[in-house]
Amino acid sequence: MKDKLYKYAVIYLGTFCMMAGPFFVDTTPGKLTCIAGLTLLSVQTQRTKSYNLTALNIVGICGYLYSILF
Repeated sequence: MKDKLYKYAVIYLGTFCMMAGPFFVDTTPGKLTCIAGLTLLSVQTQRTKSYNLTALNIVGICGYLYSILF
C-alpha cells in the first residue's frame, strides 16, 4: 500500500504538476501547481538521496513563493 501511494501520489502527481504548471505559470494557481510538484518530487529526491536536486527544488519553491508574495 505504501509503495502504491508513493508511486502514484508522489512520483506521478508530482511529475504531472511539473508538466502542467509551466503552461499557466504566469498565474497564481500555476505557481502553486509548480510548488506542489516540486514539493512532491522533493520527497523522491530525499528517498534516492539526490540532495543536489533537493536543494534545487527548495530554491525553486522559494522563487515561486517570492513571485506570489511580491
